[in-house]
Amino acid sequence: MNLHEFFPIPWILYIVMSPWLTKATAAFVASDRSSSSLVMPSRPRPCSRRSFSSALKLTLPGHLATVSSGSCRKSSSRLYASNNTRDEDLSFSPSLRVGIVGAGSIAFGTSSLLYSMGHDPMIWSPSGMGTRELVEGGSHGQKQQNNGLDMIFDIQSTGALQHKFRVRVASSAQELVRSNDNVLVVALPVNGHKMVMEKLAPEIIKWKMEQNSGNKVLTHIIISSHASLGAVFFMQLLREERRKYLEQRLGRQSGPKDLGENDYEDVDIGIRITAWGTTAVTARKTSGNSVNVLTIRQSVDFCTVPSADPIEPEAAGETEELSDNLSDLLRDGYQLCTTLFGKRFQYRRGGLLAISLSNLNPQNHLGIVLGNMSRMDPPPPPPPISTSTDVPKPEISMEPWYQGKNITPNIGRLMEALDRERIEIADALGIEVRTIYQHFSWSFHVPMETPITDDDADTSESSSASGEGSAVRMRPTTVSEMNQQMHYYAKTDVLGPAVANSRYVLEDVPYGLVLTVILGKLVNRPAVLHESGIRIVSAMYGRDFITENDLLEGLGLIDNQDRKVDGELLFNLDKWREMAYTGYFKA
Repeated sequence: MNLHEFFPIPWILYIVMSPWLTKATAAFVASDRSSSSLVMPSRPRPCSRRSFSSALKLTLPGHLATVSSGSCRKSSSRLYASNNTRDEDLSFSPSLRVGIVGAGSIAFGTSSLLYSMGHDPMIWSPSGMGTRELVEGGSHGQKQQNNGLDMIFDIQSTGALQHKFRVRVASSAQELVRSNDNVLVVALPVNGHKMVMEKLAPEIIKWKMEQNSGNKVLTHIIISSHASLGAVFFMQLLREERRKYLEQRLGRQSGPKDLGENDYEDVDIGIRITAWGTTAVTARKTSGNSVNVLTIRQSVDFCTVPSADPIEPEAAGETEELSDNLSDLLRDGYQLCTTLFGKRFQYRRGGLLAISLSNLNPQNHLGIVLGNMSRMDPPPPPPPISTSTDVPKPEISMEPWYQGKNITPNIGRLMEALDRERIEIADALGIEVRTIYQHFSWSFHVPMETPITDDDADTSESSSASGEGSAVRMRPTTVSEMNQQMHYYAKTDVLGPAVANSRYVLEDVPYGLVLTVILGKLVNRPAVLHESGIRIVSAMYGRDFITENDLLEGLGLIDNQDRKVDGELLFNLDKWREMAYTGYFKA
């Protein structure tokens, strides 16, 4: 690597004259990432492991730390993103430092995808357990010290992304917020969202306010994937933290009139939240420093809040060109997500209710759980018959099983019936959502039609296959058939859960199914199968999953869902729609 690639002549002279600056520059050069076995030419590699401006900021006097280098456009962008002291339009090469909240399978898989697109991920395990093996080192990982600036670790990625990639590891929420380019991705199970949001909210607001930027410099948060109006809960936390910060700065308790009428409600606090209907990848964490990326999804539904006006569902990006301006990226969910993860964000859905109902994992996993519970729940040893009876040693190891292969025609029909309930609710709300057939096709790369065979001779729903002179006729595939294609042809099937305490239950039932039931009641489209599933699984586990959604509970939407004021529901349909587009609600 040649220095003249990164510095104009004045900087070279300054380095020669300043030994302490030379040390900082050497740290920067040493931190440049090594080449990966998987090269994605659509995105350039980041200029450095840590932004050059950040390295300078540690050693240079303040007036020099704000000078950008024109010889490396990436360094120029990092200067703006790191210092955030001015709201200007700066051109930059789209290579961003991104903070990942979580250190599980999806966090590792998301980091692998980010790295393959030329970006610089940092992961944070809120408990520390998810990165313990990575930090302590192991057979797959190699710890590298970046001259006191960052700790960088190698993770081996296999499957759909085959490369060894590097991540930075944050030790706290504060470090995660302050070490990246105002972009965070929440990538952990939904039952951990409330806890991490409560840790992140004060750090995000404090960092924005300390930079004297307030709401001028945007922060963008991506929730992968979104459920139970988590974006509303997060936005409410952020607005409350901003209120407390302003009151503390004034040194007294202040009301809306002291801070400005709009500071509590309508003001734009400079934060955008993009909610995904599903994750960009499916993955399995195979060790503390390796991940198997099973699939990269073809299409991910999304929306961004706040949205000024209710927008119609639309195809995104058909005519849009990606901006090379950081401010534009942080403002627009499609621009940012496509820059980070590629062109897989095809449908901008109309608000958070559409995104919540576009997350099909809860209903699909319910069908899988009900049909395969005996494969997930090993029996304990039997109690003794008498005090003199020897307790036998039972066989408690469970068979490995593929979930797609075991979606039989009966289980498939249950999943299709659950899907019809969900779509009826979406239709009553006037929003468009993907079907279960689109979900399996776009996520696992199987077709939605299959050629008609002799066994299908009486099938009425059919269409001619495309292709000149082709006589092949097609029919829609069933959910069970699509899953068999996943297993035998696409090879995208995954092993089903081998423990009862699976996210298929503990996450998807309270955070996915419960919201669908509430929305069904609001529009008079009872989700009978969804509610029955919640009750059946609650009976199996000896707990009430309806009460375990701490996001909706934190918003007051569980206890007050039936509360009326002056004869009208406190949280009526208009209030839910308002939350879905603005990202917050007025009490």
